[in-house]
Order: sequence, then C-alpha cells, then structure tokens
Amino acid sequence: MRNSSMSTLLKDCIAYGGDVDTVAAIASAAGSCSVEIAQDIPDHLIANLENGNYGRDYIMELDKQLMSLVDYKHS
Repeated sequence: MRNSSMSTLLKDCIAYGGDVDTVAAIASAAGSCSVEIAQDIPDHLIANLENGNYGRDYIMELDKQLMSLVDYKHS
C-alpha cells in the first residue's frame, strides 16, 4: 500500500530479505493489476528476460489468459 510505482515496489521486496523472488513475484503480480501503481518497469528488463519453456513468452501468454478473466467493470 505504501508504493506508488512498480519500481519502488520491487525495491521494497528486495529490501525485505529472505525469499525475495517469491515475494517479488506475488507483489508484482498484484501491483501490475492496480491502477494506483505506476507501471514504470523499464522495457529492457522485460525484453531481456530469459525465454525458455517458462520464460518471457510463457509469462506474457499466461498474463493474457488471466487478465481475460477479470471483469474491470465491477472492480
């Protein structure tokens, strides 16, 4: 709730310590759906994600499928 951008959200996740990849994955998934959080992750970070079986293309397709289930009219 204290972050207004994805970049600060991810920095907080890293500073949290411990299992930061899981914390960051959950927080960034929630933050990416929020209209209150600026989507300011640099394009090069997304473009340069590894693209194996469960890489960038897989994540982008999964995102499309999940977002198709959201009814924004009632959110």
